[in-house]
Amino acid sequence: MCEVYKLNHPMQINKGDLFMNNFTPDLAEICGIHAGDGYLRNDGRRREWDISGSVDEKEYYDRHVIPLFNRSFNLNIKGRYFKGRNTYGFVIREKKVIVFAHDILDFPYGSKSLIVRIPDFIFEKMIFVKRFLRGYFDTDGSFCCFKKSGKYSFFKKNYHAYPRMSFSTVSNNLANDLKILFEHIKLSYCFRKHVPRIKTENIRHIFEINGVTRVKKLMEFTQPKNTTKTTRYKIWLKFGFCPTNITYKQRLNILKGELNPYYLYKDL
Repeated sequence: MCEVYKLNHPMQINKGDLFMNNFTPDLAEICGIHAGDGYLRNDGRRREWDISGSVDEKEYYDRHVIPLFNRSFNLNIKGRYFKGRNTYGFVIREKKVIVFAHDILDFPYGSKSLIVRIPDFIFEKMIFVKRFLRGYFDTDGSFCCFKKSGKYSFFKKNYHAYPRMSFSTVSNNLANDLKILFEHIKLSYCFRKHVPRIKTENIRHIFEINGVTRVKKLMEFTQPKNTTKTTRYKIWLKFGFCPTNITYKQRLNILKGELNPYYLYKDL
């Protein structure tokens, strides 16, 4: 069971003077991207900012993430494959950018999974909340659809028609910060903790946004850019369902009209 949060009032925050002119919506989105896919390294030999994701996300990185970083920090970075870990992304080694990420944005060096949190300036403006959530969903969120059981129509019981967006983190800090952001935009959500059977694994904090109204609200608010996520959403909007366990290429073919998603339910 999960705990459902229904939020109907605005958040009150007293963060003090954060010198807001130093921060931009683009930077807010970069913070969300880092929370999902980023790693800040300073091991005494290398000082670098590593951002990478699935190889399927190459288009997202080339068309959106890399231009975003280039214009924000006046860089000329290019994407690359990381063969050893089978990812695609880039590495920034400009010292002033690394120092800014660590000293101003307060991103920790080394593994961030257990301690990552949302920078203070994000809470000051709604546009910052929007762009942070976009960057975080694009890199670490998910959209999927489920079948219903019980007293529902044949369509809902046999096709994956019930939409869900979800976020998952092992960081207590990030989980608490996300609760504040969802309250800020008055979004109801389902929250639960997954306690693994293996004691060495960390407790996972899971946020689920369920149902047509809430999912559409968050998707329209954040306007994600990662096509590996948005293709699922577009298929659901077009057909009223989105099959599970299909590849990114199959999803593109469905949207191009080259693959009929109903054919993926041959047993019906």
